[in-house]
Amino acid sequence: MATKKSAKKKAAAAPAKRIRNKQSIKNIKRIDSTKTHGWQVHVRRGGVLKTKLFSDRMHGGKRAALDAAKDHRDELLSSMAKLAKPLWKIKRTPRTNTGQLGVSLTEYTNKSGKRRKVITVTARQSLGKAVNRKFSVDKLGYEKAVKQAVAWRNKVLRDRAADEK
Repeated sequence: MATKKSAKKKAAAAPAKRIRNKQSIKNIKRIDSTKTHGWQVHVRRGGVLKTKLFSDRMHGGKRAALDAAKDHRDELLSSMAKLAKPLWKIKRTPRTNTGQLGVSLTEYTNKSGKRRKVITVTARQSLGKAVNRKFSVDKLGYEKAVKQAVAWRNKVLRDRAADEK
Protein backbone atom coordinates (compact mmCIF):
# COMPACT_ATOMS: atom_id res chain seq x y z
CA MET A 1 0.00 0.00 0.00
CA ALA A 2 1.16 3.48 -0.76
CA THR A 3 1.46 5.86 2.14
CA LYS A 4 0.58 9.52 2.07
CA LYS A 5 4.25 10.45 2.07
CA SER A 6 5.01 8.46 -1.08
CA ALA A 7 1.95 9.87 -2.85
CA LYS A 8 3.08 13.48 -2.40
CA LYS A 9 5.02 15.00 -5.24
CA LYS A 10 8.48 16.24 -4.45
CA ALA A 11 9.26 19.86 -5.18
CA ALA A 12 11.05 20.19 -8.50
CA ALA A 13 14.69 21.01 -7.96
CA ALA A 14 16.52 23.34 -10.31
CA PRO A 15 18.01 21.34 -13.19
CA ALA A 16 21.67 20.55 -12.70
CA LYS A 17 24.14 22.02 -15.17
CA ARG A 18 24.75 19.52 -17.95
CA ILE A 19 28.25 18.11 -17.83
CA ARG A 20 29.72 16.63 -20.98
CA ASN A 21 30.72 12.99 -20.58
CA LYS A 22 34.49 12.88 -20.98
CA GLN A 23 34.27 9.23 -22.02
CA SER A 24 31.89 9.92 -24.91
CA ILE A 25 33.16 9.06 -28.35
CA LYS A 26 32.30 11.21 -31.35
CA ASN A 27 29.74 9.62 -33.72
CA ILE A 28 29.51 6.42 -31.59
CA LYS A 29 26.69 5.51 -29.19
CA ARG A 30 26.36 2.62 -26.76
CA ILE A 31 23.16 0.57 -27.15
CA ASP A 32 22.15 -1.61 -24.18
CA SER A 33 18.54 -2.71 -24.52
CA THR A 34 16.93 -6.04 -23.65
CA LYS A 35 17.98 -7.80 -26.85
CA THR A 36 20.65 -5.50 -28.29
CA HIS A 37 24.09 -4.83 -26.86
CA GLY A 38 26.74 -3.06 -28.89
CA TRP A 39 28.15 0.16 -30.30
CA GLN A 40 26.32 2.10 -33.01
CA VAL A 41 28.12 4.41 -35.44
CA HIS A 42 26.17 7.49 -36.68
CA VAL A 43 27.68 9.78 -39.30
CA ARG A 44 25.65 12.48 -41.07
CA ARG A 45 27.03 14.54 -43.94
CA GLY A 46 25.09 16.53 -46.51
CA GLY A 47 21.73 15.24 -45.28
CA VAL A 48 22.80 11.59 -45.58
CA LEU A 49 22.84 9.51 -42.39
CA LYS A 50 24.91 6.33 -42.31
CA THR A 51 24.60 4.05 -39.29
CA LYS A 52 25.88 0.61 -38.39
CA LEU A 53 25.67 -1.50 -35.22
CA PHE A 54 28.67 -3.42 -33.91
CA SER A 55 27.30 -6.15 -31.66
CA ASP A 56 29.29 -7.30 -28.62
CA ARG A 57 28.50 -10.96 -29.37
CA MET A 58 29.54 -10.80 -33.04
CA HIS A 59 32.84 -9.08 -32.25
CA GLY A 60 33.81 -11.05 -29.13
CA GLY A 61 33.11 -8.47 -26.41
CA LYS A 62 32.61 -4.78 -25.72
CA ARG A 63 36.17 -3.66 -26.38
CA ALA A 64 36.51 -5.52 -29.67
CA ALA A 65 33.13 -4.17 -30.83
CA LEU A 66 34.18 -0.63 -29.88
CA ASP A 67 37.46 -0.98 -31.79
CA ALA A 68 35.57 -2.21 -34.87
CA ALA A 69 33.11 0.69 -34.54
CA LYS A 70 35.96 3.23 -34.32
CA ASP A 71 37.62 1.75 -37.42
CA HIS A 72 34.33 1.89 -39.34
CA ARG A 73 33.68 5.47 -38.20
CA ASP A 74 37.15 6.57 -39.31
CA GLU A 75 36.60 4.90 -42.71
CA LEU A 76 33.24 6.65 -43.12
CA LEU A 77 34.61 10.05 -42.12
CA SER A 78 37.52 9.75 -44.55
CA SER A 79 35.25 8.67 -47.44
CA MET A 80 32.50 11.25 -46.82
CA ALA A 81 32.82 14.98 -47.43
CA LYS A 82 34.08 16.98 -44.48
CA LEU A 83 31.94 19.63 -42.82
CA ALA A 84 32.88 22.99 -44.28
CA LYS A 85 32.01 24.77 -41.01
CA PRO A 86 30.95 23.80 -37.51
CA LEU A 87 27.18 23.26 -37.40
CA TRP A 88 26.57 26.39 -35.30
CA LYS A 89 28.21 28.56 -37.99
CA ILE A 90 26.02 27.30 -40.85
CA LYS A 91 23.46 29.92 -41.86
CA ARG A 92 19.90 28.69 -41.39
CA THR A 93 16.62 30.15 -42.49
CA PRO A 94 14.95 31.93 -39.58
CA ARG A 95 11.71 30.46 -38.27
CA THR A 96 10.83 33.34 -36.00
CA ASN A 97 8.22 36.05 -35.89
CA THR A 98 10.88 38.76 -36.39
CA GLY A 99 12.63 37.29 -39.43
CA GLN A 100 15.93 37.06 -37.54
CA LEU A 101 17.49 33.79 -36.37
CA GLY A 102 17.48 33.50 -32.56
CA VAL A 103 15.42 36.67 -32.12
CA SER A 104 11.70 36.59 -31.35
CA LEU A 105 8.90 38.82 -30.13
CA THR A 106 7.47 37.65 -26.80
CA GLU A 107 4.51 38.91 -24.79
CA TYR A 108 4.12 38.34 -21.07
CA THR A 109 2.16 39.67 -18.11
CA ASN A 110 4.24 41.27 -15.36
CA LYS A 111 3.53 41.12 -11.60
CA SER A 112 1.21 44.12 -11.69
CA GLY A 113 -0.87 42.50 -14.45
CA LYS A 114 0.30 44.70 -17.36
CA ARG A 115 1.02 43.06 -20.72
CA ARG A 116 4.59 43.68 -21.84
CA LYS A 117 6.26 43.05 -25.19
CA VAL A 118 9.94 42.18 -25.36
CA ILE A 119 12.35 40.99 -28.00
CA THR A 120 13.97 37.80 -26.68
CA VAL A 121 17.32 36.80 -28.16
CA THR A 122 19.25 33.55 -27.69
CA ALA A 123 22.80 32.62 -28.71
CA ARG A 124 25.25 29.83 -27.93
CA GLN A 125 28.20 31.35 -26.11
CA SER A 126 30.09 28.06 -26.18
CA LEU A 127 29.32 24.40 -26.73
CA GLY A 128 26.32 23.60 -24.53
CA LYS A 129 26.02 27.09 -23.00
CA ALA A 130 23.11 29.22 -24.18
CA VAL A 131 22.79 32.88 -23.21
CA ASN A 132 19.56 34.87 -23.40
CA ARG A 133 18.70 38.54 -23.23
CA LYS A 134 15.52 40.62 -23.47
CA PHE A 135 15.03 44.05 -25.05
CA SER A 136 11.88 45.99 -24.13
CA VAL A 137 9.66 46.95 -27.07
CA ASP A 138 7.77 49.33 -24.76
CA LYS A 139 10.94 51.32 -23.94
CA LEU A 140 12.92 51.08 -27.19
CA GLY A 141 10.29 50.55 -29.85
CA TYR A 142 10.07 47.45 -32.06
CA GLU A 143 12.68 48.37 -34.70
CA LYS A 144 15.32 49.56 -32.23
CA ALA A 145 14.78 46.53 -29.94
CA VAL A 146 15.23 44.11 -32.86
CA LYS A 147 18.30 46.01 -34.09
CA GLN A 148 19.93 45.90 -30.64
CA ALA A 149 19.03 42.22 -30.19
CA VAL A 150 20.59 41.26 -33.53
CA ALA A 151 23.72 43.32 -32.75
CA TRP A 152 24.06 41.64 -29.32
CA ARG A 153 23.63 38.15 -30.82
CA ASN A 154 26.20 38.83 -33.56
CA LYS A 155 28.67 40.07 -30.92
CA VAL A 156 28.23 36.86 -28.87
CA LEU A 157 28.79 34.72 -31.98
CA ARG A 158 31.85 36.78 -33.03
CA ASP A 159 33.34 36.36 -29.54
CA ARG A 160 32.71 32.61 -29.73
CA ALA A 161 34.38 32.37 -33.14
CA ALA A 162 37.42 34.28 -31.80
CA ASP A 163 37.64 32.01 -28.74
CA GLU A 164 37.53 28.84 -30.85
CA LYS A 165 40.40 29.94 -33.12
